[in-house]
Amino acid sequence: MSETQAAPDRTLEAPALDARLKRVLRHLPAPVGVVTSFDPETGEPVGLAMSAIMPVSLEPCSMAIAVNRSGSSHDALVRSGEFCINLLDSERHGHMEPFARPEARALRFTQPEWQRRGRVWFIEGAPANIFCRIRERVAYGTHDLLIGDVHELVSTGGEDILGWANGCLGRLAPLAA
Repeated sequence: MSETQAAPDRTLEAPALDARLKRVLRHLPAPVGVVTSFDPETGEPVGLAMSAIMPVSLEPCSMAIAVNRSGSSHDALVRSGEFCINLLDSERHGHMEPFARPEARALRFTQPEWQRRGRVWFIEGAPANIFCRIRERVAYGTHDLLIGDVHELVSTGGEDILGWANGCLGRLAPLAA
């Protein structure tokens, strides 16, 4: 094929790489929860809805979260040096909305299940509350990856953990045999 007959440049027609990746990641199931901490200057609770949650190691027991540096909770969370991952079940899915929608921010920490352990808020009765102290902070792109050593775990033993896939909350269920 000569240069004049070259295939059209399709990169101009395709959406940007970040938009295409976001579209693909919508289909990747992930656990969801509310990650909480506090502002060390005021003592006020802070939190965010999150699906960027992952275990790192069992020796030492550790978890990682990816937090956008432009998010309203980022700075206080980093300065506090600790966080709690509150995994949710279908009974507590309503705890997610105030943290996922800025216009519902006034409703954060208003449900009666909110309790404090030290200065960190957690949802009593949630399937799991994973309390971590930040051990490492890795900046990458727009986010900080915060790796926390787990120092306490509260679990109800419930298996109804919410996840996020295809742009909505859901549960993973075994395939029928």
